[in-house]
Amino acid sequence: MHYSTDMMFHWLDNTAQLSQRVCVVLIAAHVFIRMKWLRQALRGDPQQWRNRLVCATFFGVFAIIGTHSGFLLDVHQLGKRIAWPADLSDALKHSQAVIGFRDLMVLAAGLSGGPWIGLGAGLLAGWERALLGGFAGFASAFATVMQGLWAGWAFQWRPHWATSMRGACFIALTGTLLQKLILLVGVQPYADAQTLVLETAMPVAVVNTLGVLLFLFVMQDLERDRLRNQAQQAELRALNAQIEPHFMNNTLNAIKALIRRDPDAASQYVVKLARFLDDTRRCVSANSISLQQELAQVERYLDFQTLRFPEALQFQRNISPQLLNCQLPPRCLQTLVENALLHGMPGRSKPLKIDIVGIDHGQSFILRVSDNGNGIPAPRLAELGKRPVDSSNGNGSALFHLRQSFKLAFPRQSTLAINSWEGHGTEVILTIPKRSTPW
Repeated sequence: MHYSTDMMFHWLDNTAQLSQRVCVVLIAAHVFIRMKWLRQALRGDPQQWRNRLVCATFFGVFAIIGTHSGFLLDVHQLGKRIAWPADLSDALKHSQAVIGFRDLMVLAAGLSGGPWIGLGAGLLAGWERALLGGFAGFASAFATVMQGLWAGWAFQWRPHWATSMRGACFIALTGTLLQKLILLVGVQPYADAQTLVLETAMPVAVVNTLGVLLFLFVMQDLERDRLRNQAQQAELRALNAQIEPHFMNNTLNAIKALIRRDPDAASQYVVKLARFLDDTRRCVSANSISLQQELAQVERYLDFQTLRFPEALQFQRNISPQLLNCQLPPRCLQTLVENALLHGMPGRSKPLKIDIVGIDHGQSFILRVSDNGNGIPAPRLAELGKRPVDSSNGNGSALFHLRQSFKLAFPRQSTLAINSWEGHGTEVILTIPKRSTPW
C-alpha cells in the first residue's frame, strides 16, 4: 500500500513537471512552424528529399530539446531529484534514465510527414539519447526510432488517424506502449527495467497524448491558413480573369470600324486581341508573373486604346533592365493603367500621358505609374485601396483587390501609395520585394 501511494505521488509530480515543460517547448515549436520556409517544407511534397530533410531535422532538434528538458531518474533512488551533469558530454550513471518528451516530438514528426520524416527525427534524437548512456540508453534510442516509424506508418496508411483526436490519441498511447515493451525486453537487469517502466508509464503516456493533441491542433490551424490563402488566391485569379466588358465591346467596335478603312490592319488587330486574351488567361492562372510579361500585356492593352484614341493617349516606360525578371502578382500595372484611362481621360482636351518608371532599390524595387489626368478628389482618395469604393464608372474595387493581392504575396513587405492632385494628375507607387522565382 505504501509503495502504491508513493508511485501515485511520483506519477502526479512527474506529470505536472513534464506538462509545464512540454507546453513551453510546443509554444516555441509553434513559433518556428509559422516561419515560411518551415511551413513550406511541412506542407510541401513529402516525397522531396529537401522537405524530408528540413522536417526531420526540425523535429529531431526539438526531440533532443525534449530529452534535455526532462529530468533524471535513478531506479535505485526513486523520488530523489538528480541534477544533470555539468558537462553534457558526460555519460549518465548506469542506474540513471531520462524522463522527458523526446518521443512526443518524434511521434509528431511521423504524424506530420510520414515514415521517412519520423525515421529521420527518430534517428537524430535516438542517436543523441544513446550517447547519453545509462542502463536504458540503447533501448530508449531504438524505441525512439520505432515510434517515429510507427507514427509515420499511421500517417501513410491510416491518414484518418493522423487527423482525428481519437486516432491521434491511439497513436500516442500505442507508441508509448511500444516504448515500454522495448524497455522491458531490451534492458537488463529486468528488475530495473520493470521499475523504470512502472515509474514512467503514466507520466509519459499522459504527456505524449496531450502533446500530440496540441500539435494536431497546431497543424490543423496551419492547414486552415493554407486553405484560406488558397481560396483568396483563387478569388483574386477569378477577379483578374474578368475582362472588362466595356473594353471588349469598345475594342471590337474599333476593329469593326478599321475594317472599312484598312482591312489588313484590322486583321492584325484581331490576331493581337486573340493573343492578348490568351496571355491574360495564362497569366491569371498563376500567382505571379515576371515584370517583363506584365509590361508586354500593358503595352498590348494600350495598343488597343490607341486604336480608339489615336491622338489622345501617350505612353512612356523607363524600367531598369535588371528588374525585368522580378516577379509580381498578375495585372498589377494593367490595373493602374486602366484606372488612369478610366478616371483621368474623360473631358480632357489634351493628350493623356502615362509614364511607368521602375527603380532598383536593393532588396526591393519601385514601380511608379503616373498620369497628367483629372486627378482624384480628396475624399475619394482617402478611401481608395482600403475598401471597395462606389463609382459611376465602376465599383472602385480594382485598387482594393490589388492591395489584397500584395498582402497575400508579400505580407508586411510591400506598400501601395497613391498621390493625386485634382486637375493635375495621379501617381501610384508600388514598393515590391525582389523575387526572381514564381510562387
